[in-house]
Amino acid sequence: MAGKVMHIVIRKGRYHARLVIPKHLREILGKTELRTPLGGDYRQALKLLPGAVAQLQHQIVLAERRAGAGQPQAVPACYPLAPDQLAHSLYTQRLAFDDELRNDPRWPGGIDDLLVQWLRDAIAEKANDAELGELVGAQIERFRAAGNLSAEPGSTEWREIARALCMRS
Repeated sequence: MAGKVMHIVIRKGRYHARLVIPKHLREILGKTELRTPLGGDYRQALKLLPGAVAQLQHQIVLAERRAGAGQPQAVPACYPLAPDQLAHSLYTQRLAFDDELRNDPRWPGGIDDLLVQWLRDAIAEKANDAELGELVGAQIERFRAAGNLSAEPGSTEWREIARALCMRS
C-alpha cells in the first residue's frame, strides 16, 4: 500500500506544494508556510512536486542566510545528503561544465596528470586534511552553505565526504 505523498495539499480542487516555515524564520518571511500551485491534474502535480519543493526549500535557505547575516555560526544540515549523493551532484555539475568547455573553440584539451595523482592519493587515503581541503574543500563548503551537510573540517565524516567527492572527480 502506498503512503501519503509529502509536501502536497489540495485546496479547492487544485494541488499545491507546501512547506512549513521554521518558527525562527516566520518573522523574516512574514508567513507560516510556503505554497506553490501545481495544477488540477494529480499526475501532473506529482511530476511538478520535486522541483516546486526544491524552490520552496531554496527560499527557506535564503531566509536563513538573511537571518544569520554577519554572524558566523555552525548551521545544522537542513537538507542533508549522503556522501554518495553529494558526489553524484558534484559529478553532474562537473560534466555540465566539461561540456561547456569542450564546446568552446579556445579549449586546449588534455589531462592534468598532477591533479589525477592528487585524486588517486586522496582516494587511497594518502592525502592529509590540508590536501583534501585543496582538492574539494570549496565544493564541501558550497554543500554546507546549501544546508546539505554539517561535517566540520577534519572530522571523520568530512574526510569520508571529501574522498567520495574525489572518487567522482
